[in-house]
Amino acid sequence: MNVFIDTNVVVDFLGKREGFFESAAMIFQMQKDGKIDAIVSSLTIINCAYILRKVFSREVMLDKVEKLCKTFRISAIDKTTLVEALERRPYDFEDAVQYISALPYKPDIVITRDKRGFLDLEVPIMTPDEFIAECKK
Repeated sequence: MNVFIDTNVVVDFLGKREGFFESAAMIFQMQKDGKIDAIVSSLTIINCAYILRKVFSREVMLDKVEKLCKTFRISAIDKTTLVEALERRPYDFEDAVQYISALPYKPDIVITRDKRGFLDLEVPIMTPDEFIAECKK
């Protein structure tokens, strides 16, 4: 199953955010175990580096970003992606850009804690908890 993972889920994992870390960690483990094929956007990697540099040393931040790059497939964002997102007039431009960048990987689902940002797009949307519950069925 191809899943697109939104930035907030990655940050939940890396930042060990209380109330959200466990679900994010389960999804990361599913990727590691080969149960899912996860995609993140290049913007997610950049945003995580920016957030991590405020909390960790430069070397720790770079190590964590390197692990992200090795763990996930990473979708590119270019002018075509931006224009297509603009043409859709989405509720959340940034989420639309990320989603459109992932389309070449044919995601089956988007995993996010901000479902509202993806509502006007074509793929099913689940929170991490919803996704984990569905996988347990």
